[in-house]
Amino acid sequence: MAIRRICAAGAILLLTGGLPLLLPTTANACSCVSFESPEEAVSVSSTVFLGTPTEKSSDGFEDTYLFDVSRVYKGDVDSVTSVGTMSSTAACGTGYVLGTEQLMFVSKPYDVDAEFQGSGCVPGSRSDFDVQATVESVYGDGYVPDTGGTVSVGVRVDKPVVIGAVGAVALLTIGGGLYWRRRRSS
Repeated sequence: MAIRRICAAGAILLLTGGLPLLLPTTANACSCVSFESPEEAVSVSSTVFLGTPTEKSSDGFEDTYLFDVSRVYKGDVDSVTSVGTMSSTAACGTGYVLGTEQLMFVSKPYDVDAEFQGSGCVPGSRSDFDVQATVESVYGDGYVPDTGGTVSVGVRVDKPVVIGAVGAVALLTIGGGLYWRRRRSS
């Protein structure tokens, strides 16, 4: 009887203690670099464009937005593109208001599944200078992008979460079956 309780407690402890190890983690803090001049601030991103977010999908850790691009100032962007960002501002993520045109400072994706990655550490509404005027003085009038690009951001599934959930269900099923079998045989 005592061995069964110890085994059951051990299985529960293993499940509850091991499950967090299977789940993805997020950054705990975000600190942004300060720039010496407005020109430097608008020059850091690899791509700069003017666009309107039209669609959003999220998996809880990452948000992906679909943008209609009206003007490109730096980089190569199609008329429709996707921008991913971390959902948490602690991980330097940001959000975009659907239907509101905005100047985008993005980079090649490194933490997201999208064509570009956005960050909360870019010039924007909190800047103490005219961002649009500075962009145009550095890059000129820009150009209208080529037609094409991402059609939809769709629904994505975070693979580590799915694997962790399936593993937890499998372990609970096996543990419950063993517990039921031993209890029934007594």
